[in-house]
Amino acid sequence: MRRGYLFLLVGALLSLNAHAQLLQVTMTTDRKNFLPNQAVVVKLTVTNVSSLNVILADGEDWIQFSAHDGRGIPVLRNGNPPRGKSVLVENGKRHVWTFQLAPIFDFSKPGVFTIHARIKVRQFNNFTLDVRPLKFQVVAGVKIAEMRRGVAPRQIGQPPDLRTYTLRSTRVHGRTHLFLRVEGTRGNEMRIYNVMDLGRKVPFGKPQMEMDPKGVTHVFFQFYAKNFRYYQVDPQGQLLVRQTYYFQQYPPALVRDDDGRVGITGAHRELMDDDFPKVPDRKRTSIGRPASPELLLKK
Repeated sequence: MRRGYLFLLVGALLSLNAHAQLLQVTMTTDRKNFLPNQAVVVKLTVTNVSSLNVILADGEDWIQFSAHDGRGIPVLRNGNPPRGKSVLVENGKRHVWTFQLAPIFDFSKPGVFTIHARIKVRQFNNFTLDVRPLKFQVVAGVKIAEMRRGVAPRQIGQPPDLRTYTLRSTRVHGRTHLFLRVEGTRGNEMRIYNVMDLGRKVPFGKPQMEMDPKGVTHVFFQFYAKNFRYYQVDPQGQLLVRQTYYFQQYPPALVRDDDGRVGITGAHRELMDDDFPKVPDRKRTSIGRPASPELLLKK
């Protein structure tokens, strides 16, 4: 009898191992550290190394995430990942899913966190496969500047919202990056609208931040020897403009004219592939020609 149980156990283990070898699953992020409330995006890559076509994402519980802090305590869950559509992963092919985990788990405080994932394959009798855990860190960063402004309400009769715009910096892949955090307060209710990575910046120099009469926030900072980045962000923390500028002799500045318009003086626009909105041509231009006068103010 014992020998029979032993054979059954060995057979079950061999079956599990065989199923595990049919799929290769990895979970990655584009960085190892984030700011509090920043979007934590993970990519789940499934490679089908079998001779069969495999159907995935064919159920509400096809993938389960869990998160723990550095002490092993489960992180508060605020929801579940969206199911999406079923996917047929052909043999020898791979498929990549992207999940936004910051709204699902509470990563609002600094610390070390570990993400666990488990996928279920109904085609293999609900076989479950544990993905290698992913570890990352949430850091407070260094506060560089903060600006508080009232924003007109969206509906008539409502009180104005108080917006707080905070510039913070931290290291990403060994380089200093600048972040803009946009949060709003109405009464006792606080909401985080966005934590946006503005990209690499030089360690020296102080970024500039202004708000124009339309409620748009302008950020201007140096990211290379003679190159500056310029951003416009709306009150909901959404990107409106991303541009690159360069100077030859004297550093440029973000200025406000007599009409309250905010713009750049002392720099030349350089059209880049990552401009937002995108520009059809990529060429160097002088101030005032292709760009709107609202963005470029002459001395």
